[in-house]
Amino acid sequence: MNVDLELYRVFCEVVKYKNISKTADSIGISQSAVTQSIKKLEDLLGGQLFFRNKRGVELTEEGKKLYEYIDDSIETMNNAENMFSQYIDVERGMIRIGGGSTIISSLIGDLLIEFIKKYPGIELSITSGLSEDLLKKLSNGEIDLVALNLPYLGKEYSNIEIEELRKSKFCFFATKKYLEDKKDIDLFNDPNLKFVLPKFPSIKRKILDEYCQKNNINITPHYECSNSTILKNMVLNDIGIGFNNITNLKDIKDKIVIIKELDGYETGEGIATLKKKIMNKATLELVKMIKNKYNG
Repeated sequence: MNVDLELYRVFCEVVKYKNISKTADSIGISQSAVTQSIKKLEDLLGGQLFFRNKRGVELTEEGKKLYEYIDDSIETMNNAENMFSQYIDVERGMIRIGGGSTIISSLIGDLLIEFIKKYPGIELSITSGLSEDLLKKLSNGEIDLVALNLPYLGKEYSNIEIEELRKSKFCFFATKKYLEDKKDIDLFNDPNLKFVLPKFPSIKRKILDEYCQKNNINITPHYECSNSTILKNMVLNDIGIGFNNITNLKDIKDKIVIIKELDGYETGEGIATLKKKIMNKATLELVKMIKNKYNG
C-alpha cells in the first residue's frame, strides 16, 4: 500500500493538538484540508482514526495503535529534513582540507578565519601530506579541498578540478648574518656553502632538480625538509641557504636576503576540488570566497 507521507504528518499533528482548527493553524493549511487528509488516510487504511468529542477529537483504539508505530518514524523524518536543511543552509557541516601548513596559511589562512566567523556551525579538519596523496584522497571523497603548489605533475583525476590562484618565482635565500662573511658569493661553486632544500618528491624539489640539470649545476643538500616552515626556521637560524618560492617568504622578508631568483621557473599556488556538482554546500561557499578574493 502506497500512502502519501504527508497524510501521516497531518495525522500526527492532529494527535498532537487534538483539534482540527489548531492543527490547521499550526501547519498552515485550511481546516477542510486537514479534514480531507484524515478522511483520505482512513479510506486508504480502511478504518476510523478519530472520533469527535466536545473538546475536539480523540484517537480510536485503532488510531492509537497506528500512532504508536509511526510517531517515532515521523519524528525521525522531520529531524532528518531539518538536518538536511541545516547542511544546505550552511548552518552545519564539515570541510576537510588537505595541504602543507605553509601553503594553507599563506594562501587561504585569512579566508578560513573569515569563513569560520561567518559560518560558526561548520567544522574544519586539516590533513597534511604530499600533493599526490592528498589528491588521491580528494578523488576518493576522503577530503574536500586541497591547497597545493603548481604545476602539479602527478596523476590526473577526471573528477577533480584544479585552479591556479597566484604565481610566484622560486629563489635561494639566506639571512644577512649567514652571508656577512661571504663576499662575492659564488652560489653554485663555493664548497663552504650549506643548502637547506625541499625534500623530493615535492614540486619545489622537482623544479630545482630540473633547473640544475638544465644548467649543469650540482647542488648537494646538507639538510632536506618536507615541511616548509621547518626549512624557513633552519635558514632563520643561520644554518644555510634555503630554497622556496618568494610568496611563501613574505612573513620573513625583513629577515632574509634573496640571493638569486630562478628566471623562467615560476611556481603557481592553487586549490583542487571535486567538480562543482559533487561538492558539498559548505565547500562550495568556501571555494566561492576563495575565488572572489583572487579573481575579483
